[in-house]
Amino acid sequence: MSVTVAGGEFGLTSTALPQAAERCSKLPAWLLLMGLILPAAQVQLYLADAKLTVGRIGILLLIIPAAARLLRTGRHILASDYLACAVAAWMFAAATYTSGSSAISSTAAESLEFLGGYIVARGFFFGPAAIQSFIQPFKIVTAYIVLLALFDNLSGRLIVQQMFSAAFGSYAPLSPDYRLYWVRAASTFDHPILLGTYCTVACAILLFSEQRPLSRMLWGGLCVFGCLLSLSSAPLLSCLLVLMLYLYNTALKQTSGRWRALQVCLATIVLVILAVANHPLGWIISHLTFDPVSGYFRMLIWDAATQKIMYSPFTGYAFALLNHDILDTTIDSVWLVFALRFGLPMIFLLILTNIASILPVKKRFKGVMEDPSASGLRIAFTVAVVMLMFTGLTVHYWNYLWIFWGVCIGIRASLRESAMYPV
Repeated sequence: MSVTVAGGEFGLTSTALPQAAERCSKLPAWLLLMGLILPAAQVQLYLADAKLTVGRIGILLLIIPAAARLLRTGRHILASDYLACAVAAWMFAAATYTSGSSAISSTAAESLEFLGGYIVARGFFFGPAAIQSFIQPFKIVTAYIVLLALFDNLSGRLIVQQMFSAAFGSYAPLSPDYRLYWVRAASTFDHPILLGTYCTVACAILLFSEQRPLSRMLWGGLCVFGCLLSLSSAPLLSCLLVLMLYLYNTALKQTSGRWRALQVCLATIVLVILAVANHPLGWIISHLTFDPVSGYFRMLIWDAATQKIMYSPFTGYAFALLNHDILDTTIDSVWLVFALRFGLPMIFLLILTNIASILPVKKRFKGVMEDPSASGLRIAFTVAVVMLMFTGLTVHYWNYLWIFWGVCIGIRASLRESAMYPV
């Protein structure tokens, strides 16, 4: 007897497979999530020339045992593993070529965050049972983050960062930013927009992975509330997209071609925009914000950054100043920042890493049953990865959110591995 789950397109579900047998304790998840509990900017440890945030310390504690677990018998190396390593390798090569040894420290930190987060997720969170051991602490930490964000909002200042700054004697936090007469909450993140992006991705993970309707409503609502507290337009619009995807999936749950149909619709919309709009990318960027002025400013950033990238498309400029009034102040896109630092090949490899982790799995296995939560987990982390890619058009990720992107890709790749090579 063969059991097939509807919706195999885009790697979201596949022919029913057995549950992966590997489990792990919650300790790796807690160590990996430490960087969310303590703010990176206010809690740091200096070791010689190396600046260690809490998130980086968690990765350093876990990366060797995670790599050992990934390389042991019974595990399989995927294309996304090679691509993630290639991303880090290109970052080092491009930065060293451009700026020599002066860029090694900063490049090592950013490479460790992304590749380390990916490897730890791949090594420890393999199979539905192990991933659930990540999601349980993840829910507690998310509730903690949203609660602290509420304290920011109610106090009218970034009280969380101020408290940690006073406790650890670090430099003062950002000045509070107001919108609609409310302070934009940041919680333990370095900026309100990072809080909003995290809550959007958390909403995707918890909405699609939770099994009970009441639990989905509770955790999804909590994440939406956290996103609202950030008062950031791009994350709010992305969060709205997550909710629409959830409603779409729920309404058409019994339709096997629902995700393929959605892909066709989205591709058609993009083609129409490309054909009609004078500045297609600018149209998309400007419509990711509620404020037209903010949208116009982001278009200026994209135009200026694109010109700079074309002068050094392969290796970028590492961490050097660009001698541009806007670009040396702010660049609101993770894609632009890394293209300017490490060149377009790094962006190409990063895109391929994301795509490789969510590719569909060929339906090869017959007469087997899979863990009932596996389908929801695949959808959850596919949506999470896609939202991180999409929101990154107008948001730059640094410190823990950059780590978190690597973690989400790593978990989705592990789900793909467990589908490809069932135990």
